[in-house]
Formats: sequence, structure tokens, C-alpha cells
Amino acid sequence: MTNTPFFYIITLGDKMKKIIFAIITFLFLFIPCIKVEAKTINDIRNQIKELEAKQAQNDSSKKLTQEEIDQYTADIANLTASIKKTNDEVVETEKSIIESQDQIEDKRDQINEMMRYLQVSTGENVYLEYIFEAESYTDFIYRYALVSQMSDYNNTLMDELAVIISDLEVKKKDLAEKQESMNSEKQELTTKTMALQSNLSEMTAEGTTIAEDIEDLKNEIEMYKNRGCGDNQDVTTCGMGGMNSTGWSYPLMSGCVTSEYVGNGYREDWSGSVSGHHGIDLGCNSEGTPVYAAASGYVARVVYGSSCGGNMVWVYHTVNGVPYTTVYMHMLSINVSTGQSVTTSTVVGTVGGGSTAYINGGYDTCTSGTHLHFGMASGHNAVGFNSYSFNPRELFSFPAIYSGYFSR
Repeated sequence: MTNTPFFYIITLGDKMKKIIFAIITFLFLFIPCIKVEAKTINDIRNQIKELEAKQAQNDSSKKLTQEEIDQYTADIANLTASIKKTNDEVVETEKSIIESQDQIEDKRDQINEMMRYLQVSTGENVYLEYIFEAESYTDFIYRYALVSQMSDYNNTLMDELAVIISDLEVKKKDLAEKQESMNSEKQELTTKTMALQSNLSEMTAEGTTIAEDIEDLKNEIEMYKNRGCGDNQDVTTCGMGGMNSTGWSYPLMSGCVTSEYVGNGYREDWSGSVSGHHGIDLGCNSEGTPVYAAASGYVARVVYGSSCGGNMVWVYHTVNGVPYTTVYMHMLSINVSTGQSVTTSTVVGTVGGGSTAYINGGYDTCTSGTHLHFGMASGHNAVGFNSYSFNPRELFSFPAIYSGYFSR
């Protein structure tokens, strides 16, 4: 037995440590962090129960929201009627003021007409002239009393006019303030109603509904059973039936990147209502261009005509023993069905996103032009895909955005 120097053993150990460290570093840097857990049919059943509970809660929230909307709508209708009544009162008040002013003017004309009979051409004080022209003491007293009465009546009449006009102006001001207050309250109720309607819309349309997710999970269970999986077997392995792949292929024959993956982050190139972006957009193709499966596997889910995603296909893969899910969205057509086995030569659908866009008269609100949304997720997770998604650039060498082309 040859004796090996002690320092050589130490040196060899250090080299091995460096090699192991290099391998671990490579794995962390170049292999994506995959959240892979065994999934069984029973796990899917539990997932369905959770979704059913969420749906019940959602339905309850929708009911409460709709009840609030109905109440606000009724309140707005009542306020609108009150505002109209107040407007009518303001109009009537204005008419009353005009009528009162006309009446006062008429009374003043009558007084002036009376005074014309008493007025003398000399322009002296008409009241004194009238009094001092009395032919007797009795006539003097009568004339004095009459002049005093006319003066008092005229003053009283003017005082009454002032009171009437003042009261009517106060009423008009109060009615105007009431009208302004009701208009403000109506605007507040309208704003609340719009917010509630927005929340209700989000609960009603989120790409795929909870009911659709539940139905697709039930179909997925049947698919696994048809593939021979037991209730407690790992469906990511038992359901593949020899469909294990060794690599990936681009989902298009060629193209370019038009929008990046941001996950739940802020998407700078999109101002739509849906936040985040759990895939990478591939453009530079016309509508109708074939879309291929990115690896061998089987179709896990198909959705037609979603208001946010259009025609969509999810495919389950096992690549080098690791389970993945890919999704293909905004397609013009779908060429596969649930449970169908696919290879990289299988056309799952065709590129859409242009004519199907809502802004172009279509139904898809989450696209504004022709492209393929390509997404990837760890595990077999067609339902809840976004929670497991990762940037496809971790496995594909796509060129930088708008700076070159990729090809198969």
C-alpha cells in the first residue's frame, strides 16, 4: 500500500469542494427554481372543494354587492325625483316673486292715478293743497284723515312688498342650497355605484370563472383516471404514459418578443385593467400562423372565447423527469382537445389577438394586436397557473424585446 502524503489529501479535498461548489452554483444559476410537489387525484378533489367554498363566498359577495347597487340606484332615483321637485319649487318661487312684484306695481299705479286727481299744476305739496282747499272745518278734518290714510296705506303697501320679496328670496336661496346638496349626494351615490359595479364586474369576469375552473378540474380527474391513475398516485408521473421529453422547442417557427414576463409586477407596455403579465408575448407573425406545442405532453385544458385571453390551451409536460405546464393564449383557432397527446410537431392552434381584440371589434379585452401569449409554470397546474408561473426566458433563449428573431 502506498502512503499518500497528508497535504495531497487536503489538496484533493479542496479541489473536490471547489468542484461541488461549482456544480451547485451552476444548478442555482441556470436551472429555474421549480415548485414541484406530488399531486394526486385526491389533491385535485380538495382543490375543487376549496374552489367551491371560494365560489360560495364570491356568490355571497356578488349578492351583497348587487343589493348595494340596487339600493344606491333606488336612492339615486329618489334623489332625482326630489331634485326635480326642488327645481319645480324654484321655478314656482320665481313666478311668485314676479307675480308679487306685478301686484305691487299695479297697486302703485292705482295710487298714482288717485294722486293725479289731487295734483295741482303749480307743483306745490299736493297733500297741503288738498287739505287747505277745504270749505269747512269738517271738510278739512275729512281731507286730512284721507291724506293720512293714503300715506299710511302706501307705506304699509311698500313694507308688505319688501317683506314678500325678502321672504321669497330667502326661500329661493334655501331651495338652491337644497338642490346643490342633493346634486352632491347624487354624485356621491353615483360614484359608489360605479365602484360597486366595477367590483362586481371583476368577480364576474376574470378570464376564467371559478365555475369553469371547477368543471375543468373535474374533467382533469376523469382524464387521469382514463390514463390509469389511482386516487393517491402522483399524476405528474402516472398520467404521462411514456410522454417524457428531453428538451424544448419554440412554439412558433419564428418570431420576435413584443412584451416581457413581469409576473405580478407592473406592466409598463399595457394600460389595461388586468395587472401583471404571466407570460411572454411573441409577435412578428400574421394571424393564422401555426402554434406548436413546446414539448411532448398532453392537453390538460381548453377554453374558448375568454373575455381576457381569448382561445386558450394548457398542455402538461414532463421534461427530463420534471413536470411543467405551458399555456397558449389569444389564439384565432384551437386545433386540439382535452386529453389529446401532443408532440413538438402538433399544431395546438393558430395565432390571433388582432381581429379578436375588443378594440378591433372582437371579444378579447386583454389584447390589442396580433401575437401569441406563451406562458410556463412549474408542475401540472392548468388551474391556478399564475401562482406557479415563471419567466420562459429561464428555459428559452429568446432575443431581447424588439431586437431580433428566434426560429425553430
